[in-house]
Amino acid sequence: MADALKVAEERRNAKGSGDKESIDENDGSTIELEPDISESEIKWDLECIANNKAPSIDEIPPELFKILGDDAVKILLAICQQIWKTQQWPKDWKRSIYIPIPKKGSAKECSNYWTIALISHASKIMLKILQARLEQYITRELPDVQ
Repeated sequence: MADALKVAEERRNAKGSGDKESIDENDGSTIELEPDISESEIKWDLECIANNKAPSIDEIPPELFKILGDDAVKILLAICQQIWKTQQWPKDWKRSIYIPIPKKGSAKECSNYWTIALISHASKIMLKILQARLEQYITRELPDVQ
């Protein structure tokens, strides 16, 4: 867990990702907004994605993102920033392929299956960014005793 928090902190302090915007509410209070998704966050997550993973419904394997390099980073950055600003997840990123994996026992019983969900690798990148930001927020806001 400490490693994950260290990585989250490093990502937040990366170039271009630490500046918060603020907006003034009508009542005079100020709300701080999290910064936009940064290129360094996308690059970090692309490096962390494992190869040889099954593609989802979009049929895009993780290796393709790595082969495309900076072009993939620019495209994913634009999409992720749009999601961040609009809070709207793309429909294709919400779709998954569910695969039942049989366990030991009778194949007639549903409880004898594991179900795995194949989700878009692009979606996984955005999810990792959200997870890292939430972990940092929770660490900052919750006292150590909880």
